[in-house]
Amino acid sequence: MSSLHTINRSPDSNLLESCIKVVSAGDAILFIEDGVYYCNSPIKLKTITETVKVYGLREDMLTRATLAKTMDSVEAIDTARFVELCCEHDKVVSWF
Repeated sequence: MSSLHTINRSPDSNLLESCIKVVSAGDAILFIEDGVYYCNSPIKLKTITETVKVYGLREDMLTRATLAKTMDSVEAIDTARFVELCCEHDKVVSWF
């Protein structure tokens, strides 16, 4: 059973650290809203295993001027792909 984990707060919240404790192989993490600031932090992202796909919402990255600085391990997606991810996973876990 796979989960899509959404994180919407900045790295100061330490939500990623909490999420990592429960994430499993086949899960995905999507950074939205202020969570996209994680996408520029190699130190924070290196804690995510290679079996977990990492995404960032492009619209939020553009709004916060972080898209150009996003790590290669993060795939920038649009809202339509966000909806697809919600359907592809068995459940969505929102971290806020």
